[in-house]
Formats: sequence, structure tokens, C-alpha cells
Amino acid sequence: MNFITRKTRSHWINQIASKRCEITDSSDFTCMDSYVKGKRIVLLGESSHGVGDFYTSKINMIKYLHSVHGFNVVVMESGLLEAVFCRKTLKGLPAGEQIQHGLLDNYHNEEMLPLFQESWANGLHLAGMDIQPAYPLISQNMLEWLKIHTDAELYASIHQAETVFFNIDEEIRGQTKIRKQIREQIQVCMNLYQSSLELFESRFKEDDSDKEKIFHIIGKGLENRLKWLEINTKSWIASGVKRGMHMFGNLQWLLEEYYKGEKVIVWAHNFHLRKSKTVTSKLFGITNVGQLLPKCYGDQVYSIGFYAGEGELASLLRVNFPINVSKKQLESLLMDACGQDSFVPLCEKGLPKRNWLNRRWRLLEAGMLGQLPIAIYPQKHYDGIMFCRKVKPPVYFNRDESRV
Repeated sequence: MNFITRKTRSHWINQIASKRCEITDSSDFTCMDSYVKGKRIVLLGESSHGVGDFYTSKINMIKYLHSVHGFNVVVMESGLLEAVFCRKTLKGLPAGEQIQHGLLDNYHNEEMLPLFQESWANGLHLAGMDIQPAYPLISQNMLEWLKIHTDAELYASIHQAETVFFNIDEEIRGQTKIRKQIREQIQVCMNLYQSSLELFESRFKEDDSDKEKIFHIIGKGLENRLKWLEINTKSWIASGVKRGMHMFGNLQWLLEEYYKGEKVIVWAHNFHLRKSKTVTSKLFGITNVGQLLPKCYGDQVYSIGFYAGEGELASLLRVNFPINVSKKQLESLLMDACGQDSFVPLCEKGLPKRNWLNRRWRLLEAGMLGQLPIAIYPQKHYDGIMFCRKVKPPVYFNRDESRV
């Protein structure tokens, strides 16, 4: 990256300061009104799953978009079946337990509680777009429902497949190489699910009743079990490619069939929601949700990337690390331009030559290998940035209690 003079840096800081909107009231996002008006899909990314302030800011933003703009569905980077069923079958449990049994591990924190405890959130539908399973309690509740509402043959078939599935899932979770014996078990389980789906489809009659909607989501969940088993037989890169395509397929199904006509908020890592490919994703041939959505929904989509300036974040192993921002990174410029947490709209049209958006910037992103800088033109990847100046890790629930 070329040397930046003080004068140029000061000019860029002034440009950002003239456009940014500082969030002085956590419930007031009126600065976003003109940008989300007429949109059906709002994407809320995050540079790391391990920033507690991102969860808090997103839930405040979701509350505003729900109450003011009529967004009634939140689709998360979590298992499709489990996320829907945690609302339907776990309502009698405390909010923390609903989260722990229904959503993936990165959501198991106290910052998530308002989405399950506060009265305004009762009007929201929760769903997931991932094919990754969560935890067995949802499966048990699903099987209990099927035992009552379907015949013994179908119940027994799905029960057998689910039992084998969760035994395999315990074996492969966190593993980079799958043993031959487990691969054979995966094939057996895939055959069981295929048989279950054939039985399921022979019984399924589509209508608008709540019972049939539950059958509909169970059928999609069984399909996702098959896909999850399949990608675990692939290489790390191939499975990453497949996962992105499956996430988009699930999201499109939710948009076009299960929540047809509803306005939808999608919550996931920036990696899944960026509008353009990075150098790395081009190299590995990875196409994500954010790149596929505009091809189907055009200007109905508005994308917001979340980034942090300083403080600490947690790794996927819940180890805390400091956020170290250098002067060459965009976060440093945002720190100087934004006195507090701010929404920064991005615009591609009619940019003067000396505009800060005409430059490729480094931004910190956290993934499997830790926190690393990526180099992007921000406006090619997002329509806006939510910048949190100083952050801290989430307050996690006890991990030992998250699996039953």
C-alpha cells in the first residue's frame, strides 16, 4: 500500500465524517431509513463471531427494522431446521436454553437474550440458512411431534436416521480428516435419510395449515442432513464451496416458499454476505450468499458489514485476543472520523478522484486462522458499514451446558 500523506489522510477523514451517522441512541437508526426503504433483504455481516458489541448492535438494529420497516424474519448463520424449531418447540425453556439447544455455538451468549426475552421479539420469525446441525434436543422434539402426527413407519425411519446421524456428528465435529470407518457410517446414514425422504414425500400434502408448514420445514431439514453428511466427505476447500451454495439454496427457499412475501434480515459473518469476491475466494472458487442474492433480487438487497476499531474479540475457541489496528487499515481512519459507533453509507456513483472509496483498504476479519487483514474496495462489497469503536468479547454461556 502506497505512502499516505497527512494532508491526504486528513482529507479522507473529513470525507467520512461528513457522511457517517453517529449512533447516539441505541434505538434510533433513522439515518438508515432512506437506504433500506423499498428493500426486501437486509444483510448484517460481522468481521468476527466473537465480538459482543456486534450482537448488541445487531439486535438493536433488528428491533428498529422490525418495528419501523416491517422486517419480520431473521435468518441466521445456523441450522435451518433447528433455528425454526427453537421458536416452535422450546418456548417453555428459559431463553438461554432455547439459544443453546437451537442455535450454533457462536450465538451462545448473553448478548443474544433480548431476541428471546423481550416482548417486541415475539413478532419475529427466526430461521437458519446453514446446513450445520445444532444439538440433539431439537431432534428429540421433532421426533416426538412426528410420533403424534404421522405413521409408525415414517417415524421409525426418521428416528433411526437421526440416531445414526448424531452419533456420526459427535465423531466428525472439529475433525479435519474423516476416518474410513466413519466414511462408511456416513454412507449408511445417507441411505437411511434417502429412504426417509422417499417415505416423507409419499405422505406429504401441501396446504396452508400450521401442521403442514411443520412437515415442510422437517422435509427441508432432512435434506440438509444429507447435504451436511455429503460435504463432510469432501476436502476442506470443496466443502467450503458446497456450504456457501447450500446456504444460498436454503435462504432462497425461505424467501420464496416458507416466508414468501416477507421482508428478511440475514445475520452471518461478512465472509458469507459480501457482494463481491476477495482474492482468496476467487482463488478457491468460492461463491457466497452475498454474491448470489443480487443476481436473483437485484436492488432489493442492502448489505452492511460490521467492523471494530479497538478492544478485544474472542476466537472460535473462546480465547480473547486484542484488536490491533495499524495506520494502513480502514479501521484506523474510521476511528479518527467517528467519535462513537457509527453507520457509514457507501456510494459508488460520481466519486471524485481523491475520494477514500477509490482506494483498496485493509480490514481485519477473524476466521479459523485468527484475525487477518483482507484488502478490498469497501463499496464493492457492502452498501454500508456499521463501525463499533471499542468492543469486548461476548459473555458466553457455560459450554458444558450447551449439549444435552
